[in-house]
Amino acid sequence: MAFRLVHAQYDRETQRAYVELRDTDDDGGETLAVAVFSYRTTSRLPRKQIEEEIVRKARHLFKKAASGLDES
Repeated sequence: MAFRLVHAQYDRETQRAYVELRDTDDDGGETLAVAVFSYRTTSRLPRKQIEEEIVRKARHLFKKAASGLDES
């Protein structure tokens, strides 16, 4: 699967990040992967840099979740 990034948003007020990935699946439908997590930064970063950081963190979360599925 080759997921594409649809949304990467950050809410400064709640300090929550939302990352949405999508791909088409084998039967013509759509596969959706979403990560919602806390994200805090000690400095005010530009919006583009925050987006890069939350996408990086989401990638690590998805990898960690996938390896947890393999252990069961």
